[in-house]
Amino acid sequence: MPRKDRLLMQRAYDEIKRRIITLELEPGERIDDYQLSVELAFSRTPVREAIFLLGAEGLVDIRTKAGFVVRPLDLVDITHLFEAHVVLAKAVARLAASRATAADIALLSMQAAVVRVAIQDRDYLAITAANAELHRLEAAAARNQHLESMAESIHDQGQRLAYLCFGGGGGEWGELSEHFDAVCTQHDEMIAALTAHDADEAERVSTAHVRLFRRRVQRYLDSDAIKNFTLTDEDFALVSPPNHGDGA
Repeated sequence: MPRKDRLLMQRAYDEIKRRIITLELEPGERIDDYQLSVELAFSRTPVREAIFLLGAEGLVDIRTKAGFVVRPLDLVDITHLFEAHVVLAKAVARLAASRATAADIALLSMQAAVVRVAIQDRDYLAITAANAELHRLEAAAARNQHLESMAESIHDQGQRLAYLCFGGGGGEWGELSEHFDAVCTQHDEMIAALTAHDADEAERVSTAHVRLFRRRVQRYLDSDAIKNFTLTDEDFALVSPPNHGDGA
């Protein structure tokens, strides 16, 4: 693909993804690639390529009759997201604890600072984007391309859910202050665990971090289906190496 075409596709991708994350394009809404090309003043080709890429990442469903549809955000999907998220987080934490380099730690520390600045600015989109990038860097430190690919998809989905539940849709800041304090504390704890190459502590923090997010979602949705969703240590047996503490 020529460089100009790649740039146009990237610009279209960035804008469409922003609209999905911020719910301007709502879950389940049909995406009109022609209308988008008019709004963005692009030809349809880079717009469609961007939509196909978002489809590969799990943010868009490509349906035979309906065309392009923003992936729905329902209780079953949210439950499955958390199921995958917590298992992935534990696996990434253990591997990153043994494989993270000094350069990885430096990048994670810088990104944690970016998250803090976004929180101070009360910029919901920046908070979710910065937080997702921090966890992508953590996945990269695990040095496993398959886990890294899974993390990309899960954190894209989580970013959209986080934007909604962190108040991007008009929530009150006051109730989020304590939550974000806990988020930043856990980020610091995770970086300390990776620096110390402490796999058990990294796993403990990663599990607590996903559960913190889940509690925020539960409060926002006030749903029995989410409140009753639990995962036990047996669920994590396949990703936890033997002879280690449970880390939960």
